[in-house]
Amino acid sequence: MATHRYSDGYRSLQGADPARLVAFDVLSRVEGEDAYANLLLPRALREVRSDIPSFDSRDAAFTSELVYGTLRGRGRLDWILSRHLSRPLEEVDPAVVVLLRMGAHQLLDMRVPDHAAVASTVDLARAVVTDGPVRMVNAVLRALTREGAAAVEESIDALADEDERLAIAHSHPRWMVAAFREALRGHGFPESELEDFLISDNAAPLVALAARPGLITPADLADEAQDVLRTRVAPGDVSEFAVVLESGDPASLPSVRSGLAGVQDEASQLAAQLTAEAEVEGEDSRWLDLCAGPGGKTAMLGALGAGRGITLVANEVHPHRARLVERAVRALDDVEVVSGDGRTFGGARSSWPLSSFDRILVDAPCTGMGSLRRRPESRWRREPGDLDDLTALQSALLDRALDLVRPGGVVAYVTCSPHLRETRDQVRRVLERGNVELLDTVALARRLTPEPLDLPETAGRMQGAGTGAGRTLQMWGHRSGTDAMFTALLRRTL
Repeated sequence: MATHRYSDGYRSLQGADPARLVAFDVLSRVEGEDAYANLLLPRALREVRSDIPSFDSRDAAFTSELVYGTLRGRGRLDWILSRHLSRPLEEVDPAVVVLLRMGAHQLLDMRVPDHAAVASTVDLARAVVTDGPVRMVNAVLRALTREGAAAVEESIDALADEDERLAIAHSHPRWMVAAFREALRGHGFPESELEDFLISDNAAPLVALAARPGLITPADLADEAQDVLRTRVAPGDVSEFAVVLESGDPASLPSVRSGLAGVQDEASQLAAQLTAEAEVEGEDSRWLDLCAGPGGKTAMLGALGAGRGITLVANEVHPHRARLVERAVRALDDVEVVSGDGRTFGGARSSWPLSSFDRILVDAPCTGMGSLRRRPESRWRREPGDLDDLTALQSALLDRALDLVRPGGVVAYVTCSPHLRETRDQVRRVLERGNVELLDTVALARRLTPEPLDLPETAGRMQGAGTGAGRTLQMWGHRSGTDAMFTALLRRTL
């Protein structure tokens, strides 16, 4: 798919609304280059402000909603649009598909009058595609206007298959809807909460900052955010170190630029705290983050351990991500960043022999199904078949961590996914293997969170060898307002 980065700036195409042109540019690159909007959009907004000084905060907000709303609504929008096309959507020029999605999102989901949504999208089409596609965009959007939003919703509600209805209504692949349903049940939550979770997965997340302990207090970070960003802030409910922003660019904060604080979801902060606070037997001085990139949890771990005399080794297989880890921990002096394959890390010929670490964090590569609200485009880039390679990698990493931790030490297994194959199935596998016991992750989390965790009594309970009174912790967006992150604390017994 052709991209639309304009060498003469965003003023170079006359007749197109700048906000919609920026959105089209970003969405085209997300579609054509497998790029991520959360990386592209801030740069595009800085560029358009440079080109067009009158482009203000309201324009930026409109652009952001158009980009993220179109991405979150892609599945639903495609289903709706396909009913007004004479050929399959995948046969339509990708640039036209982006235009149609943008127009449909304005018509159905934004407070844009019908005539303005159609006219502005057609004007944009005239600037970026040829006359034939312009007529097509005009015709399809006018047909959608005649159908009306109420009739569209009635058509979706009439779908007989429940998973298909939920998948279309809330813009998730159907296989993910089925997986989330199974995950709710498997983690001890009511299956009836599925739709609430899907709704939360499409809500724009607030930015959470982590005040790294010993470097800056949450109160000082909150004051700085209010002074610099002129925004309202709130303390975290899940992490005592969190400061939640209503708006503003956190990269402009001096504490973030210097590494005293970082942008980090509250569930991610809690996972690092659980790793640091789980009860180990005996000495507690050597910690390992086996899959450290990009470094948010590493920085929290390092900060928590700095006052306890620990040494933290942070390993990342990809050198460019190892550099991100180095940047994340630049304000700490107790972290050693290295680059190697976590599946073979350490051993007799290395500085880190087997059974030599007291605590290990395995923040395993996963499908990312727990953070789709932050990267909505990634839900369309995953397939069920991806799980085979990912779960094999997760198994190898977890096995290596259990070899590297000493008897009496703890391994925290973390994924940003609730999928059962990536979470409880992995834990069950190592428990059945023996020499491992599951700790009560839920009980520890309840002691650490500033506000009570919204969890049913059945949450995290497992049956079988090694489980005892132990529980795993699965977070959910509709209950905690965080990413759907999973944590299991495992103690090696022999």
